[in-house]
Amino acid sequence: MTTQFTRIAKRFHLINWKPFRFVELFIFLVLVILLSPLLNRTPLLSALLSAFFLNILIVSLSFAGFSVCGRWALVLLWLFGPLLDWAALGTGDLTTAMWLYITSDIFRTLLLIISVVLILRYVLKSREVTLDTIFGALVAYFLIAFAFSAIFQAVAVFEPTIFSKAGVTGAEDSDSLKMQLNYFSFVTIATLGYGDIVPKLPVTQTLAILEAVIGQFYMAVIVAWLVSAYARRR
Repeated sequence: MTTQFTRIAKRFHLINWKPFRFVELFIFLVLVILLSPLLNRTPLLSALLSAFFLNILIVSLSFAGFSVCGRWALVLLWLFGPLLDWAALGTGDLTTAMWLYITSDIFRTLLLIISVVLILRYVLKSREVTLDTIFGALVAYFLIAFAFSAIFQAVAVFEPTIFSKAGVTGAEDSDSLKMQLNYFSFVTIATLGYGDIVPKLPVTQTLAILEAVIGQFYMAVIVAWLVSAYARRR
């Protein structure tokens, strides 16, 4: 009886939690994007969701063979961003605040890039393609867009006039600028090309080209291969 109960418990664990860890993270990312206007107006809610995101990310990566030391490294990278932002708000020196914001964006970019690498390593090394691996690839796709957005934000702190149109100027507050750069990053990686926000500097134009190429290659090769492999397995 005990053995049978153990087998049932193991099956329940494998069916109800493990295959859906990246599905949950994907749903959370979609909700964060949809609630972005509300999050910009409520810093406390934004901080809570950021902490919840870190928790889900660490749990998801732990199933991908992520070590305990690596989880603590992610936590430290995540903490450096808000701490540097708060330090920038408290300082009276404009130059110091600028470099603190840039450093904060760099730490966020590193966190996102590390997460993308680990997720893709798990996805590409999986012995079989499941629904979870497909959603893991989609989560990595979203994180790549957020990583480019963080890079754009770092450049925007150094040079506020990196974009034209849509009112993206140095006169905007940081929350509004962040939301517009998130929008530009997702539009670029999906190669929609609305043209309402245009990069002006060569460095941002190069980054936009790189993001568009990565987005096309990613969806056309990695995601398409995973979906076709999953269909064949089914």
